[in-house]
Amino acid sequence: MPFRFNKIDWKGLSENKQLKLNIGLAVVLIIFFSFFVDIIFSVSKFRHYAERPVKEEKVIKKEKPAKRKVLFPGRSAAKVAIILDDAGGSSPDYKALYTIKEPLTVSVIPEMPSSGRVAKALADKGFEVMLHLPMESLNGNYRKSGGGMISCSDTDYAIRRTVLDDLSSVKLAVGFNNHMGSKATADERVMTDVFNTIKGMDIYFIDSRTSERSIALKTAREFGIPTAGNNIFLDSEAAQPLVESKFRRLIAMARQKGSAIGIGHVTRPATIAALKKLMPEYRKEGIEFVYASELVK
Repeated sequence: MPFRFNKIDWKGLSENKQLKLNIGLAVVLIIFFSFFVDIIFSVSKFRHYAERPVKEEKVIKKEKPAKRKVLFPGRSAAKVAIILDDAGGSSPDYKALYTIKEPLTVSVIPEMPSSGRVAKALADKGFEVMLHLPMESLNGNYRKSGGGMISCSDTDYAIRRTVLDDLSSVKLAVGFNNHMGSKATADERVMTDVFNTIKGMDIYFIDSRTSERSIALKTAREFGIPTAGNNIFLDSEAAQPLVESKFRRLIAMARQKGSAIGIGHVTRPATIAALKKLMPEYRKEGIEFVYASELVK
């Protein structure tokens, strides 16, 4: 029999309390069940997302600039020039000197029978040659004999003549330094004559600094002569351990100032032995050994 909506007894239903209670209970159960299902679904959804691994942002790291390679931390590289005085005679052991394979500047005394020959041999072996210009000292130990020495009592012309003759005696010299000269290098007239003579020549000057009163360096600069000064005498005491100690002091000066010049004597075997031992050692530590001409200003 077909259901007809207009045939329902709505009045009877409205008066049936039991039916109303049942309907209300059913509605409450339906609402509670819907709420419970929704809670379960939400928890499941939360767990689902919580368990997913978090996708990390890609962080682009900036590369640090490469550090400059330092061979020996705390030590700075520097330039060092070694000058060996008093060449030209027969006493130096040149065979021992020639075993040193580092740049050296050797200063030759003029007006000696072997001066020119020794200068050529040194140049052929790759050493830089200087003129070791004899000049008057305060103690008077060096007597002028023959020629080649500048005295404070010389006339201006005599001083200029001596300088030119000495340079001619050591033709391969590219620079010069004073041999002794504690008196002459403090005399303004003498030094003016010396530098006035070589002005315009392609030649440099190293002040040996045999006197604290020397004005040679200052005067040379006034004439525009490329110049520099000695920083330490390496063999004022001839024993090899003492020479080595002075050499290490020279290296320390060079590291502090950037460059330094040390003067020794080609006539002293202990000096040659110390150089042969220590120069290669310090070259490995970054010290650059150069000719004296590279340190003049």
